[in-house]
Amino acid sequence: MTGYPFRTQVCWIAALALAWLAFSSPWSATWNLLLAAFTIALALLAIVMATRRERARQRASQPVLQAVKASLDKLPGDIRRNTPLVLAVGDASGAPERAFGEELVRITDAIWVRVDEPTRLAHVADALKRWREGQGPDAIVYLLGADLVHDTAALEAGLRRWRSAIGEASRAVGYALPVCLAVYVEEANGAPDDCPWFGVSGTDALHAGALPSLIATRVRRYAQAAVPADREARMHRAARLDGLARWAASALLPALVDGQRDGFRQQRPVHLNAFVVTATAGVPAADSLHARFVLRTTGLALAANEGRRVPYPLPEPVIRGIALQPVRRTLPLALAHAFAWLVLAFCAAAAASAWQNRALIARVMDDMARYRAISPEHDAALVDALQAIKRDRNELEQYARTGVPPRLGLGFYRGAPLLAPLNTLIAAYQPPAPPPSTIELDSLSLFRSGSAALNPGSNRVLIGALEMIKAHPDKRVVVAGHTDINGNPGSNLKLSEARAASVRDWLADAAGLPLTHFAIQGYGDTRPKASNDTEAGRAANRRVEITLVPDCRGAYREDRTTSGQSACSFQ
Repeated sequence: MTGYPFRTQVCWIAALALAWLAFSSPWSATWNLLLAAFTIALALLAIVMATRRERARQRASQPVLQAVKASLDKLPGDIRRNTPLVLAVGDASGAPERAFGEELVRITDAIWVRVDEPTRLAHVADALKRWREGQGPDAIVYLLGADLVHDTAALEAGLRRWRSAIGEASRAVGYALPVCLAVYVEEANGAPDDCPWFGVSGTDALHAGALPSLIATRVRRYAQAAVPADREARMHRAARLDGLARWAASALLPALVDGQRDGFRQQRPVHLNAFVVTATAGVPAADSLHARFVLRTTGLALAANEGRRVPYPLPEPVIRGIALQPVRRTLPLALAHAFAWLVLAFCAAAAASAWQNRALIARVMDDMARYRAISPEHDAALVDALQAIKRDRNELEQYARTGVPPRLGLGFYRGAPLLAPLNTLIAAYQPPAPPPSTIELDSLSLFRSGSAALNPGSNRVLIGALEMIKAHPDKRVVVAGHTDINGNPGSNLKLSEARAASVRDWLADAAGLPLTHFAIQGYGDTRPKASNDTEAGRAANRRVEITLVPDCRGAYREDRTTSGQSACSFQ
């Protein structure tokens, strides 16, 4: 694999995100579905963008690759990896055209590939890395003809564009591409020998401030080494090269190696490994930026001369100081990235599991604390709290039977120890005793013998019955009177019913309830609870019973056949 598998990586990341939403997410199902749809849409968008970028790379690099293959087919052997591969770029003034002519690729001691547009540089660099099976371009050479540059704004704009393009190309191939700056100056008078390249190259980045003096020292040695016959020509050339180096250091290098901002983004400086200048036969331009710089700094005007332009030589000597790039396989990098995303997903799942377990424990503990805080007198609230801890108990028992779900797993589940205290609380619940349905009152404490009028102070005896009635407003009240066997049975029957009516009237008035809420019944001596043969038995039989019964008026029609008969049938 030579190209980075962006689409496969996007699918892997999307699968991890969907798995986290399905098995570990603490959010609701609605939010999980929305996030899953967003994740799928984002992954599809990334795949579409990667596909479009791949097609753009193929379109941009296809002519270059065809030219490279056509050139290499003429050479014996496989020289892809043991021959330096250099990308030649330059401004719009025409330096690359002067060096390459109509060709896109030139083969010397290196493979020189010409790239004319900054927007295509990253695609070509990536395509050449794939063509070399993981070994990217070894360097980028920026070619510039000093006599061909006349506009400062155009020069700076071109340098900024190429600087940005070099940064994108470095990101595309995965390393900082070494950059070489080669500057040409034209001279009309011929020299006794070809002009060599003056400058420095190496594997380490150069310090721009020291380059002019270093080049000046070397061109001075070049002039001094001449024989008397060509010393004047060499001195003239050395002066021009010294001025060229100083102009290039002030006009070109800051735009490449100084920190600059492109909008809101800070551009990184290029990795400048070589800086060389040379002179070539041609037509010097008196109005070029370089000529104006020389006039401003030295006061010497450059006379316009006629001459014959020759192709610019390629800066082959600088390539010897730059090491070949190693093979960089993308598969190990892609696997490392995939593993890093897997670790990140596991950490996210562990964090979600820990958070949800903490929430589970806190909820169960809060439910248990709320249940313990409720006193037995408040049975309704106690029952509500009991239902909550029963739901907690059932949830924990389900986890114990069927296994802990992934969102609570990963070693963070701590719910099992809570089952025992939950079961203890549930088993300890005791429902409150049912309220008394019947209150029995001694007739002697309410009435005088043979009388149905309540005694003064009898309300203290009736208070208990009144509280029972108020506590159960949904129940109807049956008041039944009983006598002992002494006296006439008919009179005893009437007396028992009258006494029941007196108690009913007092209770209805005290409770603020209508008389229809009550029913009365007189039984006389027909329902003794003890033997009438003894005084104690007869005293127990003289009583008034107050009973609560369900209100069945909605189920039965009121029966008025007997005076004082209730709405329900009472035995």
